[in-house]
Amino acid sequence: MGSTVLWVENGGIVGRGVLLDYASWAEEHGIQINCFSTSSISVSFLKEIAISQGTTLKTGDILFIRTGWTHAYEKLSAEQCQELASVKVPPALGVESSEETLRWIWNEGFAAVAGDMPSFEAWPYQNTDFWLHEWVLAGWGFPIGELFDLDRLSQECRKRNRWSFFFSSVPLKVPGGVASPPNGVAIS
Repeated sequence: MGSTVLWVENGGIVGRGVLLDYASWAEEHGIQINCFSTSSISVSFLKEIAISQGTTLKTGDILFIRTGWTHAYEKLSAEQCQELASVKVPPALGVESSEETLRWIWNEGFAAVAGDMPSFEAWPYQNTDFWLHEWVLAGWGFPIGELFDLDRLSQECRKRNRWSFFFSSVPLKVPGGVASPPNGVAIS
């Protein structure tokens, strides 16, 4: 039985969501972001973002990371989109593939991780020993969300100066399913 079916049968993915806004933090710190390059976001950056936002991470949190990828993609011309699609392994900004990242995710006790990029980790991944997808999804059995539109959520969190919210998503019920488009909702 695929893990997606288990999540559906147990009420979906529901809990406290926390947004770490890397895109805004990087801009505030003069860090240039190229969403279409293999650029890694380190654990030290993620910890700094949480501190700068006044965000306390808790066991069971559903972690969301906003990189600005979806916003950057939506600004591409049709020709640029086609060019990106023609790359055999298109590079993308994401979380660093490392033992440190895995230990941080595990030690923080996150229930799920997600982001606005096509791969939660920088792509193509840099370290074959610590490919996050294999460890987190297949090894630990908890969900990874990708291509979430986090721009409006980021604006709302900034306006309220609160980066946590109630999150709920029920994946499609497909026998043997291992993936589903998200139908998530964040309530602040």
